[in-house]
Amino acid sequence: MTEFLETFFKLYPTATKKELAYYVSGNVLEPVNCDYMFSELVNPIFIKSGEQVKVSVSVKYLDQRTKAIQISQFDLILEKDSNWKIVK
Repeated sequence: MTEFLETFFKLYPTATKKELAYYVSGNVLEPVNCDYMFSELVNPIFIKSGEQVKVSVSVKYLDQRTKAIQISQFDLILEKDSNWKIVK
């Protein structure tokens, strides 16, 4: 699951709506189109609830333009079908 999140957050800043559809159900997360480079997941917390996993995580990015560190907080719900998907 950590690998899924790392892969997703590497792609997320520049992903198109079509690319996000592979990882995200519906419009749960909209494209952001930022020039951020993924650095790391910070203190991910996973809580299994039936078929879903609730994830609370901070994501550290480096803003390529300003070289500033950007930390974003996400509270997500994941489900596994053929692959993991963010459903909320």
